[in-house]
Amino acid sequence: LKLTGESGESAVRACAVSRDGGWRHPARLCPSTSPRRRGAARVCVSARCSGRAAVDHRAVRPQGLMAAFENLDALYTKATTEEDPSARAAAATELGEAIKEAGPTSVVSMKLIEKVQESLKDLKSVPAREGAVLVVHAVHTALGFHSEPYILVMLPALIEKFDDKVKNVTTAVEACLMAFFQSVNPHAAATLLPHLFEGMATISWKIKVGTLKLLGTLAHTAPSQIGQLLPDIVPKVTENMWDTKPEVKAAAKSSLSECCTVIHNPDVQPLVPTLISANANPKENTQALDALMGTTFVSQVDRPTLAIIVPVLGRGLRDRDVQTKRKCCVVVDNMCKLVVSATDVEPFIEKLLPELKRVEEEVPIPEIRAYGAKAKATLVKAIKDGGGKVPEKYL
Repeated sequence: LKLTGESGESAVRACAVSRDGGWRHPARLCPSTSPRRRGAARVCVSARCSGRAAVDHRAVRPQGLMAAFENLDALYTKATTEEDPSARAAAATELGEAIKEAGPTSVVSMKLIEKVQESLKDLKSVPAREGAVLVVHAVHTALGFHSEPYILVMLPALIEKFDDKVKNVTTAVEACLMAFFQSVNPHAAATLLPHLFEGMATISWKIKVGTLKLLGTLAHTAPSQIGQLLPDIVPKVTENMWDTKPEVKAAAKSSLSECCTVIHNPDVQPLVPTLISANANPKENTQALDALMGTTFVSQVDRPTLAIIVPVLGRGLRDRDVQTKRKCCVVVDNMCKLVVSATDVEPFIEKLLPELKRVEEEVPIPEIRAYGAKAKATLVKAIKDGGGKVPEKYL
């Protein structure tokens, strides 16, 4: 697209596939084509344009174009209609290689996304649903990162198949999406999370378990990105820790444990299992607070570290017991002295400042009010020193 200067949609429309399966576009759009060879009837297959090793310029042959599309369509039909599972798998693999040969944009030309989504909706045909998943897996295997934009469009429909009644389909979906999440571009993490959160919020426990597993995998694929997104992740996963289904509880705890591997604060790392357990079981909140009280904070406190601690502190500040409130205020005071960047603490302003202000103003014991005022002042200072802004209502 950089070479042609075309928008994505118009560039896709400009492309054509030749008889031998190589992707071409009109030579008039290609900087690799000399002025003498430019013309609407000719196309460029330079290495820069199509990724192929050779440079060749020839006319597009309509017969070859149609034959190539018909071959891809035939392979998709075979992959989604064959009764023999091994035959479907073989056809899907062959289709993946054919698309690789034709070029990634053949996914659009053959309307693969629409075909897959339609097949996944076919509740009467197991070969259609399983075959569609196998095709997506094969395309991802063949194209690698080139397939990511297309799979992202199909992701919601694929996630729904975690709840399929046929085990072969659910097994295929798990294998397909696990492979995708293990190799996806780390910078896509923020785009993928809403789809996972939607799955966690559904009524189906199988979809919940599936999306929680994918999140745990993503934590290892994109650790830096997950660390920055942890303030959004912890509350969503914690909700599933309170689910009535044992499988969901176990998957949520495992997923949060995987996500917390991105926490590198040496003062807090030994406490992570205790903090996770306190999030899963509020009755253990006091035990987690005692562990935090006994921690000497000497390392920088960053966003991932705060993400796992703040829920425990927020719960403690809302507790009726004034001594529990005092413990929370002491931890906030000690911890926020080591916050360097306002961006690290900003996601938690609305979770901590209102509760600290309430302690400062409403607790009947002067000593506890003093702890609340001190903790609030330390948090406000950390925000301002880091370049952030504190809402007027909390000053």
